[in-house]
Amino acid sequence: MYFSETRLTLPVRPNDLDALGHVNNAVALEYLEAGRWDWLAQHDLVHGDRLISVVARTEIDYRAEIPRGRVEVRTVLDTPDAEEYDPDSITFRARFRQRVHLPGAPDPAVDALVTVAFLDARQRSLVSLQDFLAAAAAH
Repeated sequence: MYFSETRLTLPVRPNDLDALGHVNNAVALEYLEAGRWDWLAQHDLVHGDRLISVVARTEIDYRAEIPRGRVEVRTVLDTPDAEEYDPDSITFRARFRQRVHLPGAPDPAVDALVTVAFLDARQRSLVSLQDFLAAAAAH
């Protein structure tokens, strides 16, 4: 259903670079955010006005410098996976595995696990993954 990996190619802009000439760590988080938005779009899930996903936790390993050029952000839903997901159950969080790759490099420059929760933006209360998916797919 929503378990395939997506790949998004982004340019490394001059303003993404720090004084050492590589991507600043905060910019890498922006690349990951763009990857999750792309993942939603590729799975025909519209990030709604009312039910939204928000980052609850980020575990990130910076493994290599990212110079000027291009990067590829790979995003896949890690948890719940296809075997764990139950549309009739209630799940309040999801975790994405995201990696930022440099062209031609076999290993990622950035490796991250990003946990998201789902909120009703008006009521400021938790909603389930199942509610979020239903609202996003219907949008």
